[in-house]
Amino acid sequence: MKKVNIGVLGYGFVQSTFHLPCYREIPESNVLALGGRRSEVAKETAQKFNIRKVYSGEDFIEKLCSDPEIDIVDIGLPNFLHLKASEMAAENAKHIICEKPLGRSVTEAKAMLDAVEKHRVVSCYAENQVFIPQIIRAKEMIEGGAIGRAFWIRSREAHFGPHSAWFWDPDLAGGGVLMDMGCHSVEVARYLIGKKPVEANAWGATLVHETEAEDNSLALVRYEGKELSQSENSWAAHGGLDIRLEIYGSDGGIFIDVTRETGIKVFTVAPEDKVGYVVEKAEAKKGWMYPIWREHELYGYLSELQHFISCVQNGVQPRETFRDGFAVNCMLDACYRSMKTGRWETISL
Repeated sequence: MKKVNIGVLGYGFVQSTFHLPCYREIPESNVLALGGRRSEVAKETAQKFNIRKVYSGEDFIEKLCSDPEIDIVDIGLPNFLHLKASEMAAENAKHIICEKPLGRSVTEAKAMLDAVEKHRVVSCYAENQVFIPQIIRAKEMIEGGAIGRAFWIRSREAHFGPHSAWFWDPDLAGGGVLMDMGCHSVEVARYLIGKKPVEANAWGATLVHETEAEDNSLALVRYEGKELSQSENSWAAHGGLDIRLEIYGSDGGIFIDVTRETGIKVFTVAPEDKVGYVVEKAEAKKGWMYPIWREHELYGYLSELQHFISCVQNGVQPRETFRDGFAVNCMLDACYRSMKTGRWETISL
């Protein structure tokens, strides 16, 4: 089958650490072009990953999206550029992969959904956590009846704060930790429960960092079958990335620890330059550590992108589409309203 030509927008953490290494391992993919505002960084990244075309400058999005050789535009840009890039890619009849969250608001997410449906392109919402191997296995066991009816899910993602300045500005990001990491946590729960979310109640506060956005949040989402999901998120938790899930069913439970039970445990007092990479958001490289293995695979990025490429090749919509991304924004919107009102708020899908 013919390879799919991909145009990658962005050269930051998610592209350089996850998406681009994954594409190297997907035989059907060909990263043809890379676009980013700063020319020197774009060229350096393109050279590292052997990418032939580079688009830079103020109009890099327009340049890449209008390239007639590109089949898919992979959007790994800051949140405030997702809408512009998605609309421009759809108008140029490009299939789209967009990193989470879809939009900064329900309004932006709906505009993005309208654009892909109007132009009939394959829309891929890049929520990697629903492609994590352990979570896929848990879904299979739930559907098989291994734990009875799943009625309560506790999901958690935490670390000590994001790596880029724009995350800390709620105008640019759309919110704080609830938007940044809560988008993962609420969608994983929705995926595992498999029912329509109907209302949300949430708390958020700035407890540690000097920022306008919340650095800690707790979101409760109720479903049409009376199931409950409890999503905990923090930008103030030391110890590196922490991803855990607890799934409670009428006949059992499933417990997942993606980042603290990696199968490798190391103790070291060696110099940090001898230790190398440990795990995303690691703050120290001494003492007891839990090094990650093939991070781009363990976090679900590899199977996610393999799935997306296959769907584009076969002309079908993927398991996570822009409609799913819109649903996430609807859940988060209800959560943010609840933070202000202190009441349960209706989720309007």
